[in-house]
Amino acid sequence: MNLNFVNLSGYEIPKAIEDKRKEWVAYGEDNDYYSFLIDSYLQSATNNAAIRSISNNVYGEGICIEGKEKDSKEVKELRKFIRPNCLRIIIQERKMLGQAAIQVIYTKEGNNRKVAKVKHFPTHTLRPEKMDEMGVVNAYYYHPNWAEKKRTDSLKRIPTFGTSKEKVEIYMLKPYVSGYDYFSPVDYSGALPYCELENEISDYLLNETKNSFSGTKVINFNNGVPDLESRDMITRDVKGKLTGSRGQKVIVAFNENKESATTVEDISLNDAPAHYEYLATEAMHKILVGHRVTSPMLLGIKDNGNGLASNADEIKTASQLFNSTVIANYQEEIVDVLTEIMELNGEVPELYFITAQPIEFTDENQEKESNEDKGEAPVDEAEATKEDTNLSADYELSVDPKFIKDALELYNESKDV
Repeated sequence: MNLNFVNLSGYEIPKAIEDKRKEWVAYGEDNDYYSFLIDSYLQSATNNAAIRSISNNVYGEGICIEGKEKDSKEVKELRKFIRPNCLRIIIQERKMLGQAAIQVIYTKEGNNRKVAKVKHFPTHTLRPEKMDEMGVVNAYYYHPNWAEKKRTDSLKRIPTFGTSKEKVEIYMLKPYVSGYDYFSPVDYSGALPYCELENEISDYLLNETKNSFSGTKVINFNNGVPDLESRDMITRDVKGKLTGSRGQKVIVAFNENKESATTVEDISLNDAPAHYEYLATEAMHKILVGHRVTSPMLLGIKDNGNGLASNADEIKTASQLFNSTVIANYQEEIVDVLTEIMELNGEVPELYFITAQPIEFTDENQEKESNEDKGEAPVDEAEATKEDTNLSADYELSVDPKFIKDALELYNESKDV
């Protein structure tokens, strides 16, 4: 018996690939690693939710200037300098792809130029030029689709920020990671195998639902194997008579004799539902850990908490920790980059992101909070509605004098009627 074994390779973070014949550096063996990251975002439900939620929290209510209102002239000018939509995309790509490309547009070429505005540039369309002797990447090469690039295709060279006098430069927002000079791996790289696992599980279960929940029949013809055209005709005839548009699936087999009849065997997995439930839960948990999500409730994922109150408390506590350990770091990174770019135009005001609140409190909650802030104990509703007939003699009833005056006027008017 001959047995073939398939080795399942483990996940490996791709390296930058330098080719002596090329001026640019490839990302991975197939130079298409960005597509893998984008697919992991699109195909893994948990990864998608984590990236979108973190990106939205980083942006919050937008960027602002310290000491200025959101609708002030200065803030409006800032949001013309970098449009909110561009800033959102920059933040999302920084999270999803590990780095983000910012297009710095100047007023003119040459000396004495000013930065007119900054825009997002699709990161996956850029590949870095080989570093010079000082270890500096002086440019990036642009191609709309590197996976389909041909040798004859011409590439557009765009200089990096601060290395030229051209009108357009690229600022690559790329955090430093030891050993990665050209590309920065995503900060959730440890969770990528689980993103792939989550996608594979969903594909398998979908396949199982479509193909395995209905019975399968094997019809054997044991009187020899006819020619291809005859086999096709017999197969169509059998399926046309025995199956409907959504009926049972039929396998038609042609055999030399009964002894060589086709056999169909299933390799089943014991306790398959529990097994896949465990894998799905484990994958989701590891993805959230990879993104440093302090509570799944921050992504709108219900956990085993007891009641809405406990969930609200959890969200509040988890949000504070999440903002301080994750969100604030991204915001500070973006602010530092924008400040560095804007410094070419002169003194830069202090920038910050307006942090969005993950939960809105109702008027009742706000009233309770107000009472607690004043040192007043919140009133128990059951006690408030209970009839109290044992008022002590020294109980003082405080009534607004204006209320008494208005009541007397209404009483006198009723007597006149």
